[in-house]
Amino acid sequence: MNCPFIDSHFHCNSIAKHKDIEEILTKMEHSGFAGGIDVGTDCDDLPEREKLLKKHPSIRLSAGIGPWGLLDQRSTNAQLTVLKNNITTEKIVAIGEIGLDNHWDYGSRELQEELFINQLELAESLKLPIIIHTRDADEQMIAILKERTFSFSGIVHCFSSSQELAKTALDKDLYISFAGPITYAKNTALREILGQIPHDRLLLETDAPYLSPEPLRGSYNTPLNIPLTYRTAAQIRKVSLEQLAETVVTNFGTLLAGR
Repeated sequence: MNCPFIDSHFHCNSIAKHKDIEEILTKMEHSGFAGGIDVGTDCDDLPEREKLLKKHPSIRLSAGIGPWGLLDQRSTNAQLTVLKNNITTEKIVAIGEIGLDNHWDYGSRELQEELFINQLELAESLKLPIIIHTRDADEQMIAILKERTFSFSGIVHCFSSSQELAKTALDKDLYISFAGPITYAKNTALREILGQIPHDRLLLETDAPYLSPEPLRGSYNTPLNIPLTYRTAAQIRKVSLEQLAETVVTNFGTLLAGR
């Protein structure tokens, strides 16, 4: 890595199931990695993730319950209580990932919305940005976003949705983050949206260990693969790799200013 790359979204505890996470984190730091967010998915994963990352202050943490939390045997109220008890504003920089997913059968739309909105309100109360997961839920997500104000901003992560959702998110001063799928040959429409995102609203990510970019598609992903996504994004946006890296570093710093 010759540029100060940011990876705005990855999952260290999931990577650690398949790879030597300490080796990966050390390589990231030695190669000039500028930082990123290790993103929570469950109510009680924060303590484990803190242990993994205690030697790596450049990596920040978020905490949240994704829509898959509806499959947990515990009630959503019980999970939210655990989440709140684990969170301090010193530990984390965002609430997420949280959101909606109608691709898999995680639960009814109504219950997903309730869990999502409860955590949007938690983020506001803690004065933290949000990290949004959305899949096959564009209309539903657009309706929720339009009804709310996001005082501390946030990210629509691994964007793979419509131009309308992108516009709604931008109108709400959210950031939009793109991952490995921009490198996939069939994703022409997604690349077109990437090319239109204002430079001050753009972030990039791996979503590791998922969604490896080409030519590594199908293998376990790690943040070390983030340059492949940056190179494709730079080509699409017709800027140099160095310019793009500087833009993302600036945006990431603005999002997390004071945290």
